[in-house]
Amino acid sequence: ITAPDIAIVPQPGLVRELIDGRSLVEFDETTRVALEEAFSDETLDALTIDGGRYSAPYRQSVKSLVWYRPSVFEQYGWQIPDTLDELAGLVEEIAEDDDAIAPWCFSMASGSATGWAATDWVEDLLLRRAGPEVYDEWTIGDRRFGDSLVSAAFTEFEELVVRTGRSAGGLRTVVQQPVIEASEPLFGDDPGCAMYKQASFAESWFPDGAVTDGEVDFFVLPGVDADEPAPLVLGEDLLVQFSDEPAVNRLMTHLVSPDGARVWADRGGFFNARRDVDPESYFTSTDRRLASLIGEDGTLRPDATDAMPPAIGADLVWREITSWIAGSSSLEEFTDTIDAAYADADTP
Repeated sequence: ITAPDIAIVPQPGLVRELIDGRSLVEFDETTRVALEEAFSDETLDALTIDGGRYSAPYRQSVKSLVWYRPSVFEQYGWQIPDTLDELAGLVEEIAEDDDAIAPWCFSMASGSATGWAATDWVEDLLLRRAGPEVYDEWTIGDRRFGDSLVSAAFTEFEELVVRTGRSAGGLRTVVQQPVIEASEPLFGDDPGCAMYKQASFAESWFPDGAVTDGEVDFFVLPGVDADEPAPLVLGEDLLVQFSDEPAVNRLMTHLVSPDGARVWADRGGFFNARRDVDPESYFTSTDRRLASLIGEDGTLRPDATDAMPPAIGADLVWREITSWIAGSSSLEEFTDTIDAAYADADTP
């Protein structure tokens, strides 16, 4: 198969494999300058591999959102939580009210990618509870799944979302319902859930006009401290280059330039952490809000399982977290399986 000149890759871990396999070319000087003008040093440092620039942020999604219906919150007298502990208290309050609804809509079936909705939850909890340094160590494999801080995030996810009475439809729905159908109870005339944690791209499978008409809104999954901006986990589509032909270099430079970004911003469904495009340039109000969020001076991290080696993060972890949630394995068996795979990968 002939490689394309330029491609969009949704997993940083795959980018690393392509670099190791010498499939990608490093960006030329003009593209590097354009990147440095468009993005912060923190963003670019996270994408620098072996001292080289091989990928550029193209489209991003914010994973750390909780969707809810303001009218339902008003009906029950619920308040938007300011901290994770307040969120846990709200979940408990909703679950204990016999006349209320389930705290969450949540499911994880997604064909060969089943499990990613669960790891998104764990990533957000680990980043908030343990901090970015621990999160980074876990992402690159220096801190394993059996580590107490990491396993605590899995346990918190289970207690907050998966435990009996937490999610609409119960465990069968959690394991078997397609992810894109999970939000449906949120929009019923008699709502089946109060909240739905899902990435910004979930808007594409909501009922038409639900967001623009104000039927549904979102808040950022809160952090530990109400006085600090909550960190954000981001999904990223990355631009990579397989050819260093002059025409390909020029196209890549254009794609990372403000003009290349504004074309997509005008069409909607596109935003990233650029600092050279005014958030007001984005077509939809949701995109403008999200662009403003990731443009703030808060903690931003890529989706960890996307950044792990694909054979582990986007394959084994998703499969094993599904088995654990379904009750086919214990948390210890799950984490031992992943850590054993890392150990095998490290063995020459």
